[in-house]
Amino acid sequence: MKSTADSYFAAALEHIATARQLHEAGDYYLAHYLAGLAVECRLRAYLRNAERFDADHNVDQLAQKSGFYNIVPLFQRETYGVKFFEINRRWRSAHRYFTATKVQGYLFSVSAEAGAKGDLFKNSSRTLLNLSLEIINLGELKWRG
Repeated sequence: MKSTADSYFAAALEHIATARQLHEAGDYYLAHYLAGLAVECRLRAYLRNAERFDADHNVDQLAQKSGFYNIVPLFQRETYGVKFFEINRRWRSAHRYFTATKVQGYLFSVSAEAGAKGDLFKNSSRTLLNLSLEIINLGELKWRG
């Protein structure tokens, strides 16, 4: 079954809702992964006019290729650029092959929560979830509007 812009859009909504539930339940590993995947799905929905599917999972580059920045108000483009950079720094599609411990090690290696107090994985999961929700919400407003 081939994915379409609409199916990517729907998947993004399901993934972000599940990520939120998992984070609240304390499953930071899966919440972290699904939050990043939700952003990737949302961006792939905006590729609906692309000639061919690109297997690149870099959300920062995918935001550019998908034309997502065209829906971001000019005065917020730099801010959203930082958000995409931060999501890309924290999330890799290859994390699906990692153990939770290995993902935590990755987050530590990229200083994802440098200087923050408390549980690194919980804090990073919350940060990634919040950033992802901002992307998903903006994308949904523009998609339906």
